[in-house]
Amino acid sequence: EVNKMDLKERKKKILEVIIKDYINTAEPVGSRTLSKRYNLGISPATIRNEMADLEDLGFLMQPHTSSGRIPTQLAYRYYVDEIMQIQKLAKVVRNDIHNGYLKITRELDNTMNHTAKVLSQLTNYTSVVLSPRVSCFNCKHVQIVPLIKERVLLIVVTYEGMAKNIEMTLSQEIDTTLALKLSNVLNSFLKNISFQEINMELVDQIQELSPDESSLLREILPVLRDTLMEEASDIHSMGLTNLFNYPEFSDVEKIRHLVNVIEEKPLLAGILSNDDASQVINISIGDENDNENLKEFSIITTTYELEGKTVGAFGVIGPTRMNYDNVSSVLDYIRNELNTNLTKLLMK
Repeated sequence: EVNKMDLKERKKKILEVIIKDYINTAEPVGSRTLSKRYNLGISPATIRNEMADLEDLGFLMQPHTSSGRIPTQLAYRYYVDEIMQIQKLAKVVRNDIHNGYLKITRELDNTMNHTAKVLSQLTNYTSVVLSPRVSCFNCKHVQIVPLIKERVLLIVVTYEGMAKNIEMTLSQEIDTTLALKLSNVLNSFLKNISFQEINMELVDQIQELSPDESSLLREILPVLRDTLMEEASDIHSMGLTNLFNYPEFSDVEKIRHLVNVIEEKPLLAGILSNDDASQVINISIGDENDNENLKEFSIITTTYELEGKTVGAFGVIGPTRMNYDNVSSVLDYIRNELNTNLTKLLMK
């Protein structure tokens, strides 16, 4: 593991130039090309030595057929952590994005679709947008309906007019009277909190329950929360065909891997919402992706909020030689636009 701070300025500069060149051309870069194409102020021999060092450090590799070098995933990671600067988007692009959001009709679905479209157009990669889940909305009412034997139906209605049915099996049978009592208790404390805040400590605060009733609520609550947290995230994706324009995906098999991921909504939702809260922009490069199907790709994601709470995520998927700076700038700006628009849309 190379110490992040160890690269001297000159090596850093050469690595940056190689990465940028390779992102633009997809061609391996040789020392002669570098000294011709970029005015680095050092001799080809010095560049060659520095490149040899960078290769030893694991930042460059030589593809079989070529005398040039290409960046490794470690190089991209170093670039993203140590070199890249997220620039402000050009004013004309910012205006375009902003005006685009103003034009769309006041519906959540349209906003999400629009976001997916703009992302894939501006980056030329594949975009994925995870819309807010039912769980981000406010619970209006929960009803527990006994079905047969130990099975019950939970009916959840939100203030925003979404309804959700969840079937589950309890450890014991309950009758309508008990179902009603438990529903009332649930409703009394769900009134003031969002689904995300449901936890077991809540049950302890309720005085009027027998141990039996408490333990039933302990069975119901996690199912209620987990189902709502996992469910109902629509995923909008666009621009899959953009990837056919990149030579590394001329092998259709690789694109098929990506299609597999995009088709599996829960999987994609997991990848998107698996974000590190300390970072606004999350970047996952090649092998850093847990999913086998994504080892050839880089994913850059960010989240968006409603009243300060994270309610969804979006991002782009592309080759590992992705234009990390530009994509990050686009995500950063769209995130702010989306936050503003959702507030207008849902906080009537």
